[in-house]
Amino acid sequence: MRTLVFLLLVAVANALVYERCELARVLKSQGMDGSRGQSLANWVCLSHRESNYNTRATNTKNDNGSTDYGIFQINSRWWCNNNQTPTSNGCNINCSGQ
Repeated sequence: MRTLVFLLLVAVANALVYERCELARVLKSQGMDGSRGQSLANWVCLSHRESNYNTRATNTKNDNGSTDYGIFQINSRWWCNNNQTPTSNGCNINCSGQ
């Protein structure tokens, strides 16, 4: 999972907007079908609702001042470091993917 999160955050730097089936192929190739007990369809649906398949999507409207990044809207408070807000950085990666 950490590898996939990293790859998707790297895609943030490339401003990639996936088509639904294209993203499904990428997720499947990375072993996401059944990952964490979730079907491939659930991961695709999540990414559609969170970012409309846009790797550059951001949300800065969180009450705690954190920012959500990328296709799955990875939160800077818990999962990545944006060098702007306090973080637990659970994935030990930069939010920019670099």
